[in-house]
Amino acid sequence: MSTQEEELAGGNVTKVVRIGDTVRRSPGPWTPTVHRLLAHVRAKGLLWVPEPLGLDEVGREVLSFIPGDVPHDMPEWVWTEQVLTDVARSLREWHDATADFSAPNARWGLPPSGPREVICHNDFAPYNCIFSKGRFVGAIDFDMCAPGSRLWDLAYTAYRFVPLMPGPDTGDDAITGEKSPFQAPIMAARLEFFLASYGAVGETARYGCADLIRTTIDRLHAIAAWTEDYVRSKGVVALKDHPAMYRSHARWLYTWSESGEQSP
Repeated sequence: MSTQEEELAGGNVTKVVRIGDTVRRSPGPWTPTVHRLLAHVRAKGLLWVPEPLGLDEVGREVLSFIPGDVPHDMPEWVWTEQVLTDVARSLREWHDATADFSAPNARWGLPPSGPREVICHNDFAPYNCIFSKGRFVGAIDFDMCAPGSRLWDLAYTAYRFVPLMPGPDTGDDAITGEKSPFQAPIMAARLEFFLASYGAVGETARYGCADLIRTTIDRLHAIAAWTEDYVRSKGVVALKDHPAMYRSHARWLYTWSESGEQSP
């Protein structure tokens, strides 16, 4: 097996390298819990998550490498209905597989949020998903996992994949950062489609657009506060503009929800 290290793109928080068919990165206090979690869901047949392989000789965590494309630059195929379906159903699989997970002395990368229904990935976004020929094949970066509600996790994934962001026709100068490629009516339809795909497995996990949007607003304020603290403590310059973006998107989303335009 090759021992040559290849640094992988996209690691704004932690440097990640590939060696052969493995990925290596610095561990955190949560790593033993996350490795037990990954082993738990893989034992249930969820093989699109990396296999935990312990620590290497220099103390880095070792995970199996999942081949494919991570769409950091958001190519056009990311916005297909097929991707939206794959992502919603895969997140549902993750939630169902983690619902009964428990570990003594568990430590998590984020504090638990709301009622403990599942283990939230908390960052199930395009930059942490792997695709092959436009189809979802895997997810990575489970450092932010923590117990929480299904809706809390769905909210951030919808924000990134629908995406629940100001559209190209939004002229508010107070809105900063990324925008959705879709006009509001298309965004509303995509949100319904996303929630229907997640809830297709059964009645117990069907959510309405209004509940999802309210949770997304709370989620954006929470991640803005976390990111500010992280930038301040770690000096991660790449994230310094993100808190302002999250808060401006939360304000826009609140206004949009009050307008009723997202309702069928």
